[in-house]
Amino acid sequence: MDNGRGTSVGFLKSSKVRNAEEAIGQSEGLLTVLRLTQADIKPAEDALQIAKRFFDSNQFAKAFHAAKKAESLAITLDERFGGYQKAAKALQSRIDSMRRLGLRTEELETLLSRAEKKVLSGIWDTGAFVPNYLEARVLVERAEAEGRAFQERAEQASNAIFLAELAIESLGEMKGPANPEMFADGAASELGESLHEATRQLALGDTEGATKVAKDIEANATRLKDLYLDSTRSLDATEAQITYLRGEGVLTNGAEADLKSARGMLDKGLIEGSNAAAIRIQGELEVIGNAYRKATTGIADAEILYGRLQREGFHSYEAEVALRDAKRSVREGNYARAVEFLERALHAFARRTNAREALARAIEEARKRAQFLRGSGLSFLPDIQEVLTRAEREFQNGNFVGSSEDLRIATVLLDQFMRAPTGKK
Repeated sequence: MDNGRGTSVGFLKSSKVRNAEEAIGQSEGLLTVLRLTQADIKPAEDALQIAKRFFDSNQFAKAFHAAKKAESLAITLDERFGGYQKAAKALQSRIDSMRRLGLRTEELETLLSRAEKKVLSGIWDTGAFVPNYLEARVLVERAEAEGRAFQERAEQASNAIFLAELAIESLGEMKGPANPEMFADGAASELGESLHEATRQLALGDTEGATKVAKDIEANATRLKDLYLDSTRSLDATEAQITYLRGEGVLTNGAEADLKSARGMLDKGLIEGSNAAAIRIQGELEVIGNAYRKATTGIADAEILYGRLQREGFHSYEAEVALRDAKRSVREGNYARAVEFLERALHAFARRTNAREALARAIEEARKRAQFLRGSGLSFLPDIQEVLTRAEREFQNGNFVGSSEDLRIATVLLDQFMRAPTGKK
């Protein structure tokens, strides 16, 4: 009976010994392999040494569990190290890629150094002080994600800068300028400065600002190309307008000089200034043409009217002087001034016409008053009628001064009669 129990106890002890030995052997074999990696497995090695001390002191169960813990800890450290190492390599690759693009990487490099320190600072995990691969991995993965996002924005900015550069070159290569090099320098100088600013902003890490500046450059270059074509057409149309006006006899010397200056501006690449000048010249020519037509047509009509008024006996020194000055202003090309002189003449005509109409109404009114007095027994009524008839005849002959004098006499006589006592009480 006792022999059987002893045999059983011996067998159990032998089994524990064997299990502990196998566990220690497996852990040692695993650690031997993992030592070839860069993972810090010292905590697992320490746990294995504890397992061996338990085994040497015949604490086989504790030795078994310590060996298993060493094995588990080694596997965990290897996995954590692998994850951290992969993340760290990705971050380093991102840093290298950004360097090749000329981007600043100081912040990412600082984060990578901080992650390495985080690993060395360690952390307690299930009773063992192990390298802090977990938090270090989170740190480098976040840094890599930020670096990737920044690089993508930087590449977009770089592409925008490249397109802006192409747009500037396209603007400088426009067909038509007599001196293409001078045109390119003038048209693209400001855009070139903006391009340098975009490049500087990208180098400083302001990807959004660099992208905006680059896109504005591209848009402005395209706008200037279109504006150049518009300016060319506008200047050609302005030249045709000048030719037409010259054919009508309009003096356009000032506009011709301005047109030459505007073409010179365009050849120098001053597109916006040239376009503004072309628009201004066209407006001025429109004003000049209208003033010329108004002046010449008005003078012709005024001469016809004045000739008719002269046949009616009307003479006006003021009107003659105004017409003479208007013609002189037309010859000098000062059409606006000619219109002013013409208006003076027309005012003189208007005053004369108004005076004639007023005289006609006054004669008619006096005639009606004289007719009303018929049969009144007024002895000098025939004299009044004779004076009125003479006033009408002089009015018809254009002798408005004489007609006005006779009308005044007739009016005085009529007024005296109207004020005279009737003899009735």
